[in-house]
Amino acid sequence: MKLSSRINWGIIALMFFAFIALSVAELRLLQSNTSTLISSETEKALASYTKAANATPASSQTKSMMLSAVAETLAARPSIASVNVTDEEGNVSVSHESASTDPIPSWFSLVDPAPAFKKRIALPNNDSYLVVTSDKHDTYSKFTAIVIKNATMFMALSFIVYLLVTILTKSALRPINDVIRKLNDMGGHNFTSPDASTSAKDFESLSITVNNLAATLASKFDDLTRQAELFKKEASKDALTGLSNRGAFERHMRALLNENATSQEKELIVVRLAQLASINTKLGMVPGDNYVKAITNILMEETKNNSSIRFVFRLSGGDFALISEPMEKPTRDLVLTNISTQCASVTPLRDGTKATWIGVTRFTGSMTMQQVMESVDSALIASMKTKSGWQLASDIAHVHSNSQWRERLNHIVSQQYADIMIQPVMDIEKNMPAYYETSGRFKDKKTNDVIPMSQLIPASERLDLIPEVDKLVTNIVFKKMEVTSQQVAINLSITSIANREFREWLVKELTQRENLCSKLFFEIEDAALIQQREYTELLCRHLMGLGCRITIEHFGDNFASLSGLRVIQPQFVKLSGRLTQGIHTNKDNQLFVSSLISIAKNLNIKVIAEMVETEAESIALTKLGVEHQQGYYFAKPALWNVY
Repeated sequence: MKLSSRINWGIIALMFFAFIALSVAELRLLQSNTSTLISSETEKALASYTKAANATPASSQTKSMMLSAVAETLAARPSIASVNVTDEEGNVSVSHESASTDPIPSWFSLVDPAPAFKKRIALPNNDSYLVVTSDKHDTYSKFTAIVIKNATMFMALSFIVYLLVTILTKSALRPINDVIRKLNDMGGHNFTSPDASTSAKDFESLSITVNNLAATLASKFDDLTRQAELFKKEASKDALTGLSNRGAFERHMRALLNENATSQEKELIVVRLAQLASINTKLGMVPGDNYVKAITNILMEETKNNSSIRFVFRLSGGDFALISEPMEKPTRDLVLTNISTQCASVTPLRDGTKATWIGVTRFTGSMTMQQVMESVDSALIASMKTKSGWQLASDIAHVHSNSQWRERLNHIVSQQYADIMIQPVMDIEKNMPAYYETSGRFKDKKTNDVIPMSQLIPASERLDLIPEVDKLVTNIVFKKMEVTSQQVAINLSITSIANREFREWLVKELTQRENLCSKLFFEIEDAALIQQREYTELLCRHLMGLGCRITIEHFGDNFASLSGLRVIQPQFVKLSGRLTQGIHTNKDNQLFVSSLISIAKNLNIKVIAEMVETEAESIALTKLGVEHQQGYYFAKPALWNVY
C-alpha cells in the first residue's frame, strides 16, 4: 500500500473516532438541554397555574379544568411527550400526550438506552403532582440531524485532508522517487542520467550519497567495460603468440562455410610441431614457449612473402592453421618446403626426427566444418609417412583418418591400460600438495610412442569415443587409489558429462567405492556450465552427495558460467592459465584476477592458479590472495607409481 494511502486511512480512522466521540458528546448535551428545557417549562406552567388559582378562588371542578388546560398547553410544547396530574398513590386525574406517534428506530435505543426524562412537581394546596415526560422521538430527530450534519462535515473534511495528504506526500516523496529513478538507471548501467536532487534538507544526504555512488560505479563500470573489451579481444587471441586462437579460427571457418558463402575454393594448411611435446618434457616449458614463438615468426613472415596466404591461427599447443587462396602445386611445394626447412632450423632438439607434419586440404562453402577438419586430419596422418613431411588430402582416401584413428582408439580401450601422470596442486601456506591432478597418456600400438593429446582428443570426439577413454582413465585411477592415501583429481570432459550412460556408470562405480570418495576430486571445465548446464549440475550434485569434491577449471574464460557456479558451490575454481602466465607484469590481468578471486571468496570457494612457471608469477599470485597454485615452478607431470 502506498504511503499516502496509509496516511489517509490513518487520518480517516482517526476522524471516524472523532466523529463518534463528537456525536456522543452532542447526544449527551442534547439530553441535558432537553431535561433543562422540560424543567423550565414545567416550573413556568406551575407558576402560571398557581397565580391563576390564587387570583380567582374557584371550585374543585374549576381547578381541575385549569390543570387540564395547563397540561394540554405543556403537552403541545416540543420535547414533551406527555403531561399527567397524579395523586399520592399514582392515580392519574388529568392526562395529555403529544400528537407524535412515530416509532423510534431500534438503533437509537442502543445509542440512548436511558428512559425518557420525567419532571415531577407538587401542586400547591393540593395532594396532586404535575408529571411531565420528555419526548424521545424529538431527541432522536434532533440527534439524527446532528449526525447528518457531522457526517457531511467529516466527509468534506476527509476529502480535503485526502487531497492535502496526496499532494504533500507526492511532494515529500519526489526526492525518494528521484533516488529510485537514479538507482534504476544505475541498474541498467546508465550512470550518466541526471543527478538526484532535493529541496528538502531531510533528503539532502540521501541524494548526495546516491549521486556519489553513481559516480563511483560509473568509474568502476568504465574500468570493467574496458577490461571486458580487452578480454573479449584477448579471448580471440593466443596469449603466447598473439595469433588468433582456435575460437577465432572456428568463427572464421563458419563464415567461409555458411550457406551464403561462395563456391570459391580455399586451402587450409595445418602445421603440427612434432617435437613440441618432447621439448616441453625434456627442456621445460620456457624453451617450448620460445620454440612456439619462433615458429610463429616463421609463419607470419611467410604470409608477408606470399600474397595467397591470408590468415594464420594457433589452434592448440603445437597446431597452427593457415588459410590461403588455392595455389598451384609448384608454388605450394615451395611454400611448404620453406616452412618445413625453417621450422627444423629453430628446433632446440637435434635428434634427427622430423620437426613438422603438414596437412593440406581444399574446401568450398558447401562443405561442413567436420568434413574440412577430417580431410585435413587425414592429410596430417598421411604426412607422417611421407619423406617431405606434408600431404595434400586430395591425394589420399578420405576415410583413412577415421578408420585409422578408430583402430588406434579401439586398441587403447581394449587394452584397458594407460600411463597415469600426476601433478600436484600446492597449498602455498602449508607448502604441501592439496591434491594431485591426474591425466592419461596413451601409446600407439605400432610405434609405442605417446600419442599427443592434441591429436587424440579431437579424434576421440569425432568418433564419439571420449566417454570410453574417460572410463578407462577413471578405472585405472580408482585401482591406484585403493593402495594410496593421496588425494587425486580426475578430469571429466564435457562430452562424457553429457553422456547419460557415462554419468550412470560413474555414480554406480563411486557408490561401490565409497571409501574413495573422501579423497577424490573431479575437475570440470567451466564451459560445461554453459554448454551442458543441466547435466553438469545434476552430476555435480550426485558426486558431492557421495562425498567427492569439485574443481571448476578455466575459471575466467566464460562469464556466463558464474550463475552455474553459484548453484554447484564447488570446493575449488582453477583460474585460466592465460590469466596467470606473466601476471607479475600484466596489470590488467592482475585487476581481472583480483575481481575473480573476490567473486570466488564471496561464494566460499577456494582459488587455484594453474600454469605457474616462475617464482615471480607465484609471488604475484600469492599477493593477490591465490592460496593454491599448480605448474612447472612446483613440479612437472610425473608418472604415478603406487605399486
